[in-house]
Amino acid sequence: MYLFVFYCIYLFVLFIVPSYITYKKTGINPYKFSKGQTAINYVGKVYRIISFFAFLIVAINAFIPDEMTYIYPIEFLQIKEIEWIGYAMIHISCIWIFIAQRNMSDEWRIGIDIENKVQLITKGLFSISRNPIFLGVIVLFVGLFLIIPNLVTVIILITGIIVIQIQVRLEEEFLFRELGEEYILYMNQVKRWLF
Repeated sequence: MYLFVFYCIYLFVLFIVPSYITYKKTGINPYKFSKGQTAINYVGKVYRIISFFAFLIVAINAFIPDEMTYIYPIEFLQIKEIEWIGYAMIHISCIWIFIAQRNMSDEWRIGIDIENKVQLITKGLFSISRNPIFLGVIVLFVGLFLIIPNLVTVIILITGIIVIQIQVRLEEEFLFRELGEEYILYMNQVKRWLF
């Protein structure tokens, strides 16, 4: 049950609240996916599906745990020490993303904002990683897999990493077009992830 409550708080505090605050402060809807047939919108659709299944698996684990035996558990990973590593990772992810969002302030977006002027954020966690929020989400997916190792969480993890890699590159292309030399300089100074 703890994981379910934590995950609900995680989604609320790290995605719903910052989006609402950004909208109230700027009048800009930070959710920038649409229904158009573009690569970034496709990525957004896949990410929503992944997020739904992550929430579903956490809910099943909390409320009907006996059903987890039908989701192909990876039994050799069902060790308390590995589970605790997973819990540590999801908590680190939460703190990391929270800090990165404070660094972004009013520039918080989900997707690519082609309607408003882009301000490059280079302070805080963005001084050591160009994509700290995506890095935090990957850490979350790894943590969930270690806590609940089964076929669904391994698919969520692999698909999540692929989708995030695609979105990062789409955003890099956009920022390069919008900011030119400023973004090239930033790319040369700061790694895409950490190393």
